Amino acid sequence: MKSADSPFALPLLLLLLGASAWNVPLPAPWNAAWLPGCALLALGGCLLAGSLPGRIWVAGGCLLGLIFLYAWNPSHEWSAGRGLVPRAHWRGWPASADPAGTWATLRLGVAAFAAFASGFVLSRRQIRRLEGFVAVAAAAMALVVLAQRLEPNAPRIRAYTGIFVNENHYAVYANLLLPVVLAAAARARFRAVQAGRPSSPAGLHLLAAGLAAAATVACGSRAGVAVMALLVAACVALHRRTVRDYPFAGIPASRGLKVAAGAAVAAAAGFAVRAFWSEWRHLGTIGKEWAFRSGILKDALAAWQARPAWGIGPGAFPAVFPYYQSDAYAGLAIRHAHCEPVQFGVEYGGAGLLALAALAALALSARKPVRSDADEIPSFADFERRAFGLGLVACALHGVVDFPLRIPLLALIAAAWAGIWLGARPASVAAVPAAGVQP
Repeated sequence: MKSADSPFALPLLLLLLGASAWNVPLPAPWNAAWLPGCALLALGGCLLAGSLPGRIWVAGGCLLGLIFLYAWNPSHEWSAGRGLVPRAHWRGWPASADPAGTWATLRLGVAAFAAFASGFVLSRRQIRRLEGFVAVAAAAMALVVLAQRLEPNAPRIRAYTGIFVNENHYAVYANLLLPVVLAAAARARFRAVQAGRPSSPAGLHLLAAGLAAAATVACGSRAGVAVMALLVAACVALHRRTVRDYPFAGIPASRGLKVAAGAAVAAAAGFAVRAFWSEWRHLGTIGKEWAFRSGILKDALAAWQARPAWGIGPGAFPAVFPYYQSDAYAGLAIRHAHCEPVQFGVEYGGAGLLALAALAALALSARKPVRSDADEIPSFADFERRAFGLGLVACALHGVVDFPLRIPLLALIAAAWAGIWLGARPASVAAVPAAGVQP
């Protein structure tokens, strides 16, 4: 059965991503509803597509329902001069110590579910168009960052890196987009060779990727440059594997191209070593960095031990952590655990994490009935899908030492990539029509 393509899915997804990136100058009540409103429009586009499995609707609805239950059952309320004050609530059930933070998380959760669903229903043609937008977005933001960092007498730390408040968040953005842009460049070359065309837009995609990589190096994010080096090596390995598995998909790489690919990997690794060496030249510096981060994790563990079952509530970490932070952080506003797994554990607790894992398993069990993409060599599932997966791996690596999922734009891009990755999973044998039979 062929699922209908919704012409609104891609435009509404781009609108949703744009709404998460730029604040619209609206009155406060409308401004809070802007992102959820765009999310509801995107979900409407998914509903019109008719190809979103019921189990994804169930998983998304249960997730949002769980966050709503936290917000509906507040365990504390804020009092001026006294801080968080306990209040009567349903004990033994999910409860939030900071209802305002949980309601904000619910709004972001609606948007993330809409981005995931939109990515899932996108057709191959729409994903190709999305890759073009991704290349433009990567190049445009990279030019902004390079202009900021290369400005004469520019300070080491600036107020913004692109549209992000610091260099680490830009690095996550660049690394989410980089493998997708590189895969689009390789695909353009494959298509040109197979069609007998003398040229292709592959060079433009490579230029966008090069700008994004250069901006990541220029911004000075240690983790960003390290993850970027891993991505470059993984994309080169993916391309070589594709050429080996599909020997007639394109012209085998010449010795010059192999040398260029090796040089790119070596250069990326060199920049990664340089990024760490420039700030970690002494063991004392490494010790201070470790003490700072491990101290936050230790204090976060204390907050989790206070409410191990259901946690303190989604989005409640900034309000609750000051009550558990040690004297070493006196005068500092620690709003995040700088480790996504730990912060999720503190906010949702053990039972909440089990619920999230069950809902994730339910969503990942979904499949989209699609026509075989055997007419595309190499197949989308064997090439672009893996590139979107590499972007998710990059985001996960950043999440070990940072908090990318607390930034709306980064969370929504990751959700959309996850939806595309899941929606492009090869269909079961029964769902794939026989060769030569039009569904």
